[in-house]
This record gives sequence, C-alpha cells and structure tokens, in this order.
Amino acid sequence: MKRAGQEGFSLLGVLIAVMIIGIVASIAVPKFQSAVVSANTAKVMADLTTLDTAIAVYQTETGKVPESISDLSGYVADLQNLKPPQGKCRLKDGSVTELHETSYLLQKDSKTLLPSQDGCRAVCGGHPAGDFGR
Repeated sequence: MKRAGQEGFSLLGVLIAVMIIGIVASIAVPKFQSAVVSANTAKVMADLTTLDTAIAVYQTETGKVPESISDLSGYVADLQNLKPPQGKCRLKDGSVTELHETSYLLQKDSKTLLPSQDGCRAVCGGHPAGDFGR
C-alpha cells in the first residue's frame, strides 16, 4: 500500500539490487586479480630481460662483470627508478609467488659460455627472467 506523498525504494527492490551487485563483484574481482598477476609478471620479465641485455653490453665493452646494478646506469635509462612490482607473479612451473623485493639484484651465473669467463644475471626474488611467465 502506498500512502499519498510517500516515495522511495521498496525493501525487495534494494535487496535485488544488492544481490546483482554482489554477483557482478564475485565475477569481476577474480578477473581483476588475475590481470594484476599477469601485469606484474610481464613487468618483471621485461625488466630482467632489459637488465640482462645491459649486463651483456657492459661485459662486451668493459671485459668484466658489473659489481652491482648501479654499474649499468649508462646502459639502462632511468635505472634508479627501475623497481620490481609488489604483489603476486606467476612462475613457469605454474606456481604464483609473492614479491616483496625493493630492487633487482645481480647473481653469479654458472652457465657461462666458457669456463674461464665470469657471468652474472639479473634476478628478482632469486629468480632470473626465464623463471617467470607461463
């Protein structure tokens, strides 16, 4: 029954609207989280690949392995702002790992071409670029 001069939403109408919003949110949130994981993974892979390329150029030009990431400042634009994303990333083995690192690091690489050469790779959370992805 509607009284004269009263307007508004019925309780049933509000409940249906809330249920629809809940259903849409339950579908959208997992999709969004999956997109964030994919974006973080792509960023880490791109950053590590860029750093590995800079390491190779540095080694070619100087004949030695860089001591730290900062040695690559002449080879990577805006290196001081190159930071890993915070959050989850996907590894090739199918697992998802949480990144808490504040910077990329250099790690000795035992898979150099010649036993007499030293090598290194850029890593994030102990993983090189090849460990990330699908």
